[in-house]
Amino acid sequence: MHRRMKTAGLLLLGVAALAFAFSPALRAAAHDFLQGFRFRRLLVVPYTFSMPAATGETLSGILAGDLAFEPVEPQTVQSLAEAEALLGFPVRSPAGIPEFLTLQVMPAASARWTVDVNHLREALHAAGADDVTVPEALHGTVLTMTVGPILLATFEAEGIPYGWAQAPLPAYTMEPEGDIRPLAEAALRLMGMPAEEARRLARTVDWQTTLLLPIPMAPGMTVEVESVVMEGREATLFTFPQAAHTPGGETLPVRFLLWHDEAFLYLVGGPGAEAGRLIAWARSIR
Repeated sequence: MHRRMKTAGLLLLGVAALAFAFSPALRAAAHDFLQGFRFRRLLVVPYTFSMPAATGETLSGILAGDLAFEPVEPQTVQSLAEAEALLGFPVRSPAGIPEFLTLQVMPAASARWTVDVNHLREALHAAGADDVTVPEALHGTVLTMTVGPILLATFEAEGIPYGWAQAPLPAYTMEPEGDIRPLAEAALRLMGMPAEEARRLARTVDWQTTLLLPIPMAPGMTVEVESVVMEGREATLFTFPQAAHTPGGETLPVRFLLWHDEAFLYLVGGPGAEAGRLIAWARSIR
């Protein structure tokens, strides 16, 4: 889907998005939801994405004028000291990792969505989601999302490349405060989620304590999601069974672990990574 359309969905939902991409080594990027938001749970929801590319472009054209968003680019740095000076917080890393091979800093970025109810209804109609009701009272609601700054790093262990990310918990505001559920359902539908699943999540998630991370999956793509309890908090282990290949053509799973503490989100993973090792690293960060 078009970049602005993705941002629209994130703003409507109040979703922090974390994307995990890899080349020779993994790179990672991370993205108070309502005023008074109390971050307690990260809920990861994989779903089969079903929306023609042309529909995404149409939705972007309808909603783009309601968005204020400036893309940012990562800055490569040469040392932890330089990274920390840009980040404004100390970098943490797993115990036993002597050094990072690469370091990048993604500057903080904010996006603002001013909800135009007529535009939103038009977009829902274009997406075949006329069953979603958007109350008139939500017109003029302003949703603001701030993500970052984000540390993006890579390291090696026993010859295997891994990616590492650290970012402050995302900050969100909704002004004026109101019922987020209709916007949540609309956003999920505009992000290509099936109707029944979008409605169920919109109505059952505790939006004042839960950060929702939808993962759109192409048809035929699979991901295994497992909850792991660490220090009383819930972490999420992702496994993409056939996401990487060796030079000889052997299929490797890609695994990564996502978790948070009271101040930061963390992500670590790599092709062929063992779940036990990722969990041990997460418990050892210093």
